Amino acid sequence: MKRQIPIRIFALCMALTLAVCGCRMEQDVSDKTSSSTVSTAKETLLQKKFDRYLEKLFKESIEDDSIQLHYTLKNPERYGIKGKEKLPGMVQDQDMKKETHKEMEELQKFSYKKLCRRQRFAYDALYDYLKYKEQCEKYPYYKTVLSPTTGIQAQLPVIFCEYRLNTEEDVITYLHLLEQTAQYFQSVMVYEKEQIKRGLFMSDDDVDAVVSQIHQYIGAKENNILIETFGERLLGIKNLKKERREVFLKENQKIVMEKVLPAYAKLADDLKVLKGNGTNSAGLAGFPKGKSYYKALIQQKTGSSKSVSEIIAMAQKDLLSCLYETAKLSKKDPEAYEEYANLNIKPYTGNNPQQILLKLQKKMKKDYPEGPQAACDIKYVHSSMEKNASPAFYMIPAIDSYEQNTIYINKSQMENFNQLYATLAHEGYPGHLYQNIYYAARREIPIRYILEYPGYSEGWATYVEAWSYKTVEAGKYTETLSKLNILGMKFNLALCSRIDLAVHYEGWNLEKVKTYLRQFGVSEMKAEKLFHMVVREPANYLSYYVGYREFENLKDYYKEKAGKQYNLKTYHKIILDAGPCSFDILKRRIDETLRMEE
Repeated sequence: MKRQIPIRIFALCMALTLAVCGCRMEQDVSDKTSSSTVSTAKETLLQKKFDRYLEKLFKESIEDDSIQLHYTLKNPERYGIKGKEKLPGMVQDQDMKKETHKEMEELQKFSYKKLCRRQRFAYDALYDYLKYKEQCEKYPYYKTVLSPTTGIQAQLPVIFCEYRLNTEEDVITYLHLLEQTAQYFQSVMVYEKEQIKRGLFMSDDDVDAVVSQIHQYIGAKENNILIETFGERLLGIKNLKKERREVFLKENQKIVMEKVLPAYAKLADDLKVLKGNGTNSAGLAGFPKGKSYYKALIQQKTGSSKSVSEIIAMAQKDLLSCLYETAKLSKKDPEAYEEYANLNIKPYTGNNPQQILLKLQKKMKKDYPEGPQAACDIKYVHSSMEKNASPAFYMIPAIDSYEQNTIYINKSQMENFNQLYATLAHEGYPGHLYQNIYYAARREIPIRYILEYPGYSEGWATYVEAWSYKTVEAGKYTETLSKLNILGMKFNLALCSRIDLAVHYEGWNLEKVKTYLRQFGVSEMKAEKLFHMVVREPANYLSYYVGYREFENLKDYYKEKAGKQYNLKTYHKIILDAGPCSFDILKRRIDETLRMEE
């Protein structure tokens, strides 16, 4: 199966051979209980066969795509994988549908009861992943691949910039990949033209937004990020002679100027030619079967079993409760509320990103299990990409080399250190960085690390972002400020998600969105901006909002079931040990843990 599983590279605001995966890997205490069930030769043989199946699936999912392989493994040769020096083409949806169904059938051939505990965890996570994927693939070419913020053309420069250069061979491979940018974009245009045939092409507004993003990027020319950062990256290569370095610098500049930037310019021109073919200027509800696709997309994006109507009801309830609680606080502590509303409270959070990360690491020790040590570089989004980039994002490291991590900060969208504090909690500690390295250190079955569960990853990062507000020190305003910040975050998430649901499922147009948001004091300009963001990124906000609320609900569930034995750190350990998966699986993990403790 080729390129079946997309690799997680970004988390927005990721030396052991496969021969020792599965049951034979380092076991936790709970594995000892299940090991007694592995008693027959038949069961042992099946478990070995299942290990081989997961190994094969892992290899085939990454080996044909040089970018995915590079970001997944630092040492692919230890896994018996030899990479290829090529960018992927756009995989056609109809082909993927067949492969996913085939993979689901292959997985179900294994007897679940005869697998060991660790294997059953992998089975569960893979089954749900394939199930969600198969549901979405019933609607080919509905997926948006070009958008100003998360489109592949927007992500590609950062992906290239973070490509590891440890040897001369890495540089040669990298330059070869750069040369293929035009070919890659050609495959993207094939996809876009197929969308036109099916009446699924983007609106004129969306075309303009993507073209504008491209022009902003290519406008940098010699100051392009791929040129500016290349020299510094070369300095990290041991024993690289000065003469060879100069050759690489000139070659890189030539490729960027003569091939990469022209490829971007042609992509913009090609899109402008296709402008006018969009049949729908609103959300997915405006497409045939769009609502059905959206329902499938929600499940994939959230990992939640909640229905659309349940999520709408939850969002509406949260909006009202947040307003009510905020009003209560304003009456209880009017001085603090006034200072908060006027942005006058300036709590101490730290003077720079590294200081903030250290502060967060100290504060989280009480409530979170200890994780491995790791370094983190703070980088800033290049000026050519500031306008459309996320406020911050975390680069997910290779699963066999998680010691070095990178967080990007978009200074143009970072108003103050208070905002930066919550952002670094989301992206760093105890957010994406901590969650990823914690799970990487467990040395789980490799396939587990490449299954994308946005509801888990973004939900966790949002959940700990709320926690971070409780750690902010603001003198006499500390308690009230903490509550107001959490309420504000929850309200904004619920509101954005409510608009997402309204646009893509209920068919609201721009005017109806403006009317609805007016009651919350949202200006027409901000309402229009939110509308277009939602249209271009369907269900994106739901990964954060629904994921966050699911973690809060699971905490309440665990607290009720555990009774006097409840411990917040224990709850977090259960969640982190489980790794990315659906929330139904997490609930079963909680139940299983509690049964084992009885």
